[in-house]
Amino acid sequence: MRLLVANIPLPQNRFLVDLNAALSKRVDLTHDEKMFWNKQGEFDVIHLHFPEYMTFEHERQYVGGLSDELIAATEDRLKFWGQRAKLVITRHVLLPHDALKDPQWEKMYEAVYRHVHGVVHFAQASVDEFKQRYANTGFVHGQPEHAIVPHHNYSSLPNVVSREEARERLGISSHSQVMLVFGAIRNPEERDLILKTFQGLRTKRKVLLVSRWKETLAKVSWIRLKYWLRDLNRLYYRLHPSYKLNYGFVEEEDTQLYLNAADVLLIPRLKVLNSGNITLGMTFGKVVVGPDSWDVGELLKDTGNPVFDPERPETAVAAVEQGFKLANEGHIGQTNQKLALEQWSAEQCGAKYVEFFKELAVSSRQQTGTTSCLPPNADN
Repeated sequence: MRLLVANIPLPQNRFLVDLNAALSKRVDLTHDEKMFWNKQGEFDVIHLHFPEYMTFEHERQYVGGLSDELIAATEDRLKFWGQRAKLVITRHVLLPHDALKDPQWEKMYEAVYRHVHGVVHFAQASVDEFKQRYANTGFVHGQPEHAIVPHHNYSSLPNVVSREEARERLGISSHSQVMLVFGAIRNPEERDLILKTFQGLRTKRKVLLVSRWKETLAKVSWIRLKYWLRDLNRLYYRLHPSYKLNYGFVEEEDTQLYLNAADVLLIPRLKVLNSGNITLGMTFGKVVVGPDSWDVGELLKDTGNPVFDPERPETAVAAVEQGFKLANEGHIGQTNQKLALEQWSAEQCGAKYVEFFKELAVSSRQQTGTTSCLPPNADN
Protein backbone atom coordinates (compact mmCIF):
# COMPACT_ATOMS: atom_id res chain seq x y z
CA MET A 1 0.00 0.00 0.00
CA ARG A 2 1.30 3.44 -0.98
CA LEU A 3 0.55 6.13 1.58
CA LEU A 4 1.14 9.87 1.16
CA VAL A 5 1.12 12.04 4.30
CA ALA A 6 -0.02 15.51 3.21
CA ASN A 7 1.30 17.74 5.96
CA ILE A 8 4.36 19.93 6.38
CA PRO A 9 7.13 18.43 8.53
CA LEU A 10 6.43 18.95 12.24
CA PRO A 11 9.48 17.38 13.90
CA GLN A 12 8.41 18.51 17.38
CA ASN A 13 5.01 16.84 17.03
CA ARG A 14 5.71 13.47 18.66
CA PHE A 15 2.32 12.12 17.54
CA LEU A 16 3.16 12.50 13.85
CA VAL A 17 6.74 11.35 14.23
CA ASP A 18 5.84 8.14 16.05
CA LEU A 19 2.78 7.33 13.96
CA ASN A 20 4.66 7.77 10.69
CA ALA A 21 7.46 5.56 12.01
CA ALA A 22 4.95 2.84 12.93
CA LEU A 23 3.10 3.12 9.61
CA SER A 24 6.38 2.95 7.67
CA LYS A 25 6.83 -0.61 8.92
CA ARG A 26 3.56 -1.65 7.28
CA VAL A 27 3.13 0.52 4.19
CA ASP A 28 5.19 2.40 1.63
CA LEU A 29 4.97 5.82 3.30
CA THR A 30 5.90 9.15 1.74
CA HIS A 31 5.66 12.33 3.82
CA ASP A 32 5.69 15.16 1.29
CA GLU A 33 3.21 18.02 1.15
CA LYS A 34 4.67 19.23 -2.16
CA MET A 35 3.73 16.00 -3.95
CA PHE A 36 0.19 16.36 -2.64
CA TRP A 37 -0.10 19.99 -3.70
CA ASN A 38 1.59 19.48 -7.08
CA LYS A 39 -0.50 16.36 -7.83
CA GLN A 40 2.55 14.16 -8.22
CA GLY A 41 2.93 10.41 -7.83
CA GLU A 42 0.52 7.52 -7.44
CA PHE A 43 -0.84 6.57 -4.02
CA ASP A 44 -3.56 4.41 -2.56
CA VAL A 45 -4.24 6.57 0.50
CA ILE A 46 -3.70 10.27 1.26
CA HIS A 47 -3.41 10.87 5.02
CA LEU A 48 -4.35 14.36 6.22
CA HIS A 49 -3.91 15.78 9.72
CA PHE A 50 -4.07 19.54 10.29
CA PRO A 51 -5.49 21.61 7.38
CA GLU A 52 -3.66 24.66 8.75
CA TYR A 53 -0.38 22.79 8.25
CA MET A 54 -1.21 21.13 4.94
CA THR A 55 1.42 23.27 3.17
CA PHE A 56 3.66 26.13 4.21
CA GLU A 57 1.22 28.53 2.53
CA HIS A 58 -1.57 27.18 4.75
CA GLU A 59 0.66 27.79 7.75
CA ARG A 60 1.41 31.33 6.58
CA GLN A 61 -2.27 32.12 6.12
CA TYR A 62 -3.05 30.55 9.51
CA VAL A 63 -1.09 33.49 10.94
CA GLY A 64 -1.89 36.17 8.38
CA GLY A 65 -5.47 35.43 7.33
CA LEU A 66 -7.02 32.71 5.17
CA SER A 67 -8.11 33.61 1.64
CA ASP A 68 -10.96 32.16 -0.40
CA GLU A 69 -8.41 31.47 -3.13
CA LEU A 70 -6.47 29.06 -0.93
CA ILE A 71 -9.67 27.29 0.13
CA ALA A 72 -10.59 26.84 -3.54
CA ALA A 73 -7.08 25.67 -4.43
CA THR A 74 -7.19 23.16 -1.57
CA GLU A 75 -10.51 21.79 -2.82
CA ASP A 76 -9.00 21.44 -6.29
CA ARG A 77 -6.24 19.19 -4.89
CA LEU A 78 -8.68 17.21 -2.78
CA LYS A 79 -10.91 16.65 -5.81
CA PHE A 80 -7.90 15.47 -7.83
CA TRP A 81 -6.69 13.02 -5.20
CA GLY A 82 -10.19 11.89 -4.24
CA GLN A 83 -10.62 10.47 -7.73
CA ARG A 84 -7.36 8.50 -7.50
CA ALA A 85 -6.95 7.49 -3.84
CA LYS A 86 -8.76 7.27 -0.53
CA LEU A 87 -8.60 10.46 1.50
CA VAL A 88 -8.35 9.90 5.27
CA ILE A 89 -8.02 12.56 7.94
CA THR A 90 -7.20 12.19 11.63
CA ARG A 91 -9.43 14.58 13.57
CA HIS A 92 -7.19 16.27 16.13
CA VAL A 93 -9.18 19.44 16.86
CA LEU A 94 -12.54 21.07 16.23
CA LEU A 95 -10.82 24.02 14.55
CA PRO A 96 -7.29 25.46 14.64
CA HIS A 97 -6.30 26.52 18.15
CA ASP A 98 -5.78 30.15 17.20
CA ALA A 99 -8.75 30.39 14.84
CA LEU A 100 -11.62 28.94 16.83
CA LYS A 101 -13.95 31.79 15.87
CA ASP A 102 -12.65 32.43 12.35
CA PRO A 103 -15.37 31.66 9.75
CA GLN A 104 -12.72 31.25 7.05
CA TRP A 105 -11.13 28.33 8.86
CA GLU A 106 -14.57 26.85 9.48
CA LYS A 107 -15.01 26.94 5.68
CA MET A 108 -11.60 25.33 5.16
CA TYR A 109 -12.24 22.53 7.63
CA GLU A 110 -15.65 21.76 6.16
CA ALA A 111 -14.16 21.82 2.66
CA VAL A 112 -11.55 19.26 3.66
CA TYR A 113 -14.04 17.00 5.42
CA ARG A 114 -16.42 17.26 2.46
CA HIS A 115 -13.88 15.41 0.28
CA VAL A 116 -12.61 12.67 2.61
CA HIS A 117 -13.56 9.01 2.46
CA GLY A 118 -12.69 8.30 6.11
CA VAL A 119 -12.16 10.06 9.44
CA VAL A 120 -10.09 8.70 12.33
CA HIS A 121 -11.15 9.85 15.81
CA PHE A 122 -9.63 9.36 19.25
CA ALA A 123 -12.96 8.57 20.96
CA GLN A 124 -16.67 8.15 20.26
CA ALA A 125 -17.52 11.68 21.42
CA SER A 126 -15.66 13.06 18.40
CA VAL A 127 -17.66 10.84 16.05
CA ASP A 128 -20.92 12.09 17.55
CA GLU A 129 -19.83 15.74 17.45
CA PHE A 130 -18.67 15.38 13.83
CA LYS A 131 -21.98 13.93 12.67
CA GLN A 132 -23.88 16.72 14.39
CA ARG A 133 -21.59 19.52 13.20
CA TYR A 134 -21.59 18.34 9.58
CA ALA A 135 -25.13 16.99 9.40
CA ASN A 136 -25.98 19.25 6.47
CA THR A 137 -22.68 18.93 4.61
CA GLY A 138 -22.82 17.59 1.07
CA PHE A 139 -20.02 15.02 1.11
CA VAL A 140 -18.44 14.41 -2.30
CA HIS A 141 -18.01 10.66 -1.80
CA GLY A 142 -21.03 10.11 0.43
CA GLN A 143 -20.94 9.98 4.21
CA PRO A 144 -17.36 9.26 5.32
CA GLU A 145 -16.60 6.15 7.28
CA HIS A 146 -15.35 6.55 10.84
CA ALA A 147 -12.76 4.70 12.90
CA ILE A 148 -11.74 5.13 16.54
CA VAL A 149 -8.03 4.74 17.17
CA PRO A 150 -6.59 5.97 20.49
CA HIS A 151 -3.89 8.57 20.67
CA HIS A 152 -0.83 6.33 20.89
CA ASN A 153 1.48 6.51 23.90
CA TYR A 154 4.68 8.49 24.44
CA SER A 155 6.95 5.57 25.22
CA SER A 156 9.43 6.95 22.67
CA LEU A 157 10.25 9.76 25.11
CA PRO A 158 13.10 9.19 27.57
CA ASN A 159 11.95 7.97 30.99
CA VAL A 160 14.99 7.07 33.05
CA VAL A 161 14.89 9.77 35.73
CA SER A 162 13.37 8.81 39.08
CA ARG A 163 10.82 10.90 40.98
CA GLU A 164 13.48 11.82 43.53
CA GLU A 165 16.01 12.93 40.93
CA ALA A 166 13.41 14.86 38.94
CA ARG A 167 12.32 16.80 42.00
CA GLU A 168 15.87 17.47 43.07
CA ARG A 169 16.76 18.87 39.65
CA LEU A 170 13.66 21.07 39.61
CA GLY A 171 14.13 22.23 43.20
CA ILE A 172 10.98 20.60 44.58
CA SER A 173 10.72 18.96 47.99
CA SER A 174 10.13 15.22 48.10
CA HIS A 175 7.13 15.85 50.40
CA SER A 176 5.38 18.31 48.08
CA GLN A 177 2.08 17.66 46.32
CA VAL A 178 2.77 18.75 42.74
CA MET A 179 0.15 19.89 40.23
CA LEU A 180 1.66 19.93 36.73
CA VAL A 181 0.49 21.90 33.71
CA PHE A 182 2.42 20.77 30.64
CA GLY A 183 2.47 22.41 27.23
CA ALA A 184 1.15 25.67 25.83
CA ILE A 185 -1.26 27.87 27.78
CA ARG A 186 -3.28 29.36 24.96
CA ASN A 187 -5.27 32.25 26.43
CA PRO A 188 -5.88 34.33 29.58
CA GLU A 189 -8.86 32.15 30.54
CA GLU A 190 -6.65 29.08 30.81
CA ARG A 191 -4.07 31.08 32.76
CA ASP A 192 -6.73 32.23 35.21
CA LEU A 193 -8.08 28.69 35.55
CA ILE A 194 -4.64 27.42 36.52
CA LEU A 195 -3.99 30.11 39.12
CA LYS A 196 -7.47 30.05 40.65
CA THR A 197 -7.49 26.26 40.81
CA PHE A 198 -4.08 26.08 42.45
CA GLN A 199 -4.83 28.88 44.90
CA GLY A 200 -8.13 27.22 45.83
CA LEU A 201 -6.52 23.89 46.73
CA ARG A 202 -6.58 23.01 50.42
CA THR A 203 -3.78 20.52 49.79
CA LYS A 204 -0.81 20.92 52.12
CA ARG A 205 2.69 21.50 50.72
CA LYS A 206 1.25 22.17 47.26
CA VAL A 207 3.46 23.16 44.33
CA LEU A 208 2.42 24.45 40.91
CA LEU A 209 4.79 23.17 38.22
CA VAL A 210 4.33 24.67 34.73
CA SER A 211 6.44 23.80 31.70
CA ARG A 212 5.66 26.96 29.70
CA TRP A 213 4.00 29.75 31.66
CA LYS A 214 1.97 32.37 29.77
CA GLU A 215 2.88 35.85 30.93
CA THR A 216 0.76 38.97 30.65
CA LEU A 217 2.58 42.25 30.20
CA ALA A 218 1.40 45.32 32.09
CA LYS A 219 -0.63 47.81 30.05
CA VAL A 220 1.76 50.73 30.34
CA SER A 221 3.10 52.91 27.56
CA TRP A 222 6.73 52.93 28.70
CA ILE A 223 8.26 49.79 27.17
CA ARG A 224 11.13 49.62 29.63
CA LEU A 225 8.70 49.73 32.58
CA LYS A 226 6.56 47.03 30.96
CA TYR A 227 9.46 44.57 30.94
CA TRP A 228 10.77 45.71 34.31
CA LEU A 229 7.40 44.78 35.80
CA ARG A 230 7.54 41.45 33.98
CA ASP A 231 10.95 40.69 35.47
CA LEU A 232 9.72 41.70 38.92
CA ASN A 233 6.80 39.32 38.57
CA ARG A 234 9.18 36.54 37.52
CA LEU A 235 11.32 37.24 40.57
CA TYR A 236 8.28 36.92 42.83
CA TYR A 237 7.44 33.49 41.47
CA ARG A 238 11.08 32.41 41.53
CA LEU A 239 11.34 33.21 45.23
CA HIS A 240 7.97 31.72 46.14
CA PRO A 241 8.39 28.08 47.23
CA SER A 242 4.98 27.03 45.84
CA TYR A 243 5.59 28.06 42.22
CA LYS A 244 7.95 26.43 39.72
CA LEU A 245 7.36 28.17 36.41
CA ASN A 246 9.33 27.67 33.22
CA TYR A 247 8.98 30.23 30.43
CA GLY A 248 10.51 28.51 27.42
CA PHE A 249 10.12 25.36 25.37
CA VAL A 250 10.97 22.11 27.18
CA GLU A 251 13.21 19.78 25.19
CA GLU A 252 12.02 16.20 24.75
CA GLU A 253 14.72 14.76 26.99
CA ASP A 254 13.53 17.03 29.83
CA THR A 255 9.86 16.11 29.54
CA GLN A 256 10.51 13.24 31.97
CA LEU A 257 11.61 15.71 34.65
CA TYR A 258 8.23 17.41 34.70
CA LEU A 259 6.13 14.25 34.43
CA ASN A 260 8.09 12.27 37.01
CA ALA A 261 8.13 15.15 39.48
CA ALA A 262 4.33 15.52 39.32
CA ASP A 263 1.53 13.90 41.26
CA VAL A 264 -1.35 15.19 39.12
CA LEU A 265 -1.41 16.47 35.55
CA LEU A 266 -4.04 19.16 34.92
CA ILE A 267 -5.39 19.86 31.42
CA PRO A 268 -6.49 23.51 31.75
CA ARG A 269 -8.75 23.66 28.71
CA LEU A 270 -12.33 24.93 28.75
CA LYS A 271 -13.42 23.92 25.23
CA VAL A 272 -11.34 21.15 23.73
CA LEU A 273 -12.00 18.08 21.59
CA ASN A 274 -8.82 16.12 22.33
CA SER A 275 -5.64 16.42 24.33
CA GLY A 276 -2.43 14.49 23.89
CA ASN A 277 -1.75 15.23 27.55
CA ILE A 278 -4.16 12.46 28.53
CA THR A 279 -1.91 9.88 26.89
CA LEU A 280 1.24 11.71 27.99
CA GLY A 281 0.22 11.66 31.64
CA MET A 282 -0.94 8.07 31.46
CA THR A 283 2.28 6.94 29.79
CA PHE A 284 4.17 8.27 32.82
CA GLY A 285 1.69 6.75 35.29
CA LYS A 286 0.06 9.99 36.42
CA VAL A 287 -3.48 10.82 37.47
CA VAL A 288 -4.87 13.17 34.82
CA VAL A 289 -7.51 15.84 35.49
CA GLY A 290 -9.31 17.66 32.70
CA PRO A 291 -12.57 19.15 31.46
CA ASP A 292 -15.63 17.01 30.83
CA SER A 293 -15.45 18.01 27.17
CA TRP A 294 -15.95 15.61 24.24
CA ASP A 295 -13.09 13.08 23.89
CA VAL A 296 -11.24 14.45 26.92
CA GLY A 297 -14.20 13.92 29.23
CA GLU A 298 -15.06 10.55 27.73
CA LEU A 299 -11.57 9.11 28.09
CA LEU A 300 -10.94 10.49 31.57
CA LYS A 301 -14.26 9.26 32.95
CA ASP A 302 -13.91 5.85 31.31
CA THR A 303 -10.52 5.38 32.96
CA GLY A 304 -11.49 6.67 36.42
CA ASN A 305 -9.65 9.99 36.24
CA PRO A 306 -11.33 13.15 37.63
CA VAL A 307 -13.05 15.74 35.44
CA PHE A 308 -14.37 19.23 36.02
CA ASP A 309 -17.27 21.11 34.45
CA PRO A 310 -15.87 23.52 31.82
CA GLU A 311 -18.98 25.66 32.24
CA ARG A 312 -18.10 26.01 35.93
CA PRO A 313 -14.30 26.34 36.08
CA GLU A 314 -14.39 26.55 39.88
CA THR A 315 -15.16 22.81 39.93
CA ALA A 316 -11.56 22.17 38.87
CA VAL A 317 -10.47 22.67 42.50
CA ALA A 318 -12.41 19.64 43.74
CA ALA A 319 -11.30 17.61 40.71
CA VAL A 320 -7.61 18.29 41.36
CA GLU A 321 -8.04 17.54 45.07
CA GLN A 322 -9.62 14.23 44.07
CA GLY A 323 -6.66 13.72 41.75
CA PHE A 324 -4.20 14.13 44.63
CA LYS A 325 -6.22 11.64 46.66
CA LEU A 326 -6.09 9.10 43.85
CA ALA A 327 -2.38 9.74 43.32
CA ASN A 328 -1.66 9.05 46.98
CA GLU A 329 -3.64 5.81 46.80
CA GLY A 330 -1.52 4.77 43.83
CA HIS A 331 -3.99 2.66 41.85
CA ILE A 332 -5.22 4.94 39.05
CA GLY A 333 -1.75 6.02 37.98
CA GLN A 334 -0.61 2.42 37.67
CA THR A 335 -3.77 1.48 35.77
CA ASN A 336 -3.32 4.46 33.46
CA GLN A 337 0.24 3.44 32.66
CA LYS A 338 -0.67 -0.19 32.08
CA LEU A 339 -3.39 0.81 29.60
CA ALA A 340 -1.17 3.28 27.75
CA LEU A 341 1.82 0.97 27.48
CA GLU A 342 0.02 -2.30 26.80
CA GLN A 343 -2.83 -1.19 24.53
CA TRP A 344 -1.91 2.19 23.06
CA SER A 345 1.51 1.64 21.49
CA ALA A 346 2.26 3.35 18.19
CA GLU A 347 2.64 -0.08 16.59
CA GLN A 348 -0.79 -1.25 17.78
CA CYS A 349 -2.51 1.95 16.73
CA GLY A 350 -0.58 2.07 13.46
CA ALA A 351 -1.89 -1.41 12.68
CA LYS A 352 -5.44 -0.15 13.21
CA TYR A 353 -4.83 2.72 10.82
CA VAL A 354 -3.65 0.28 8.15
CA GLU A 355 -6.66 -1.94 8.83
CA PHE A 356 -8.94 1.06 8.29
CA PHE A 357 -7.09 2.06 5.12
CA LYS A 358 -7.61 -1.45 3.73
CA GLU A 359 -11.29 -1.43 4.69
CA LEU A 360 -11.75 1.81 2.78
CA ALA A 361 -9.93 0.41 -0.21
CA VAL A 362 -12.39 -2.46 -0.57
CA SER A 363 -15.46 -0.71 0.79
CA SER A 364 -18.55 -0.77 -1.40
CA ARG A 365 -19.63 2.45 0.37
CA GLN A 366 -23.12 1.06 0.82
CA GLN A 367 -23.14 1.90 4.50
CA THR A 368 -21.18 3.93 7.02
CA GLY A 369 -19.41 2.07 9.81
CA THR A 370 -17.29 2.78 12.85
CA THR A 371 -14.40 0.58 13.90
CA SER A 372 -12.49 0.81 17.15
CA CYS A 373 -9.30 -0.36 18.82
CA LEU A 374 -10.20 1.00 22.25
CA PRO A 375 -10.28 -1.52 25.11
CA PRO A 376 -13.76 -2.89 25.92
CA ASN A 377 -14.19 -0.74 29.04
CA ALA A 378 -13.42 2.45 27.10
CA ASP A 379 -15.48 1.83 23.97
CA ASN A 380 -18.90 3.35 23.52
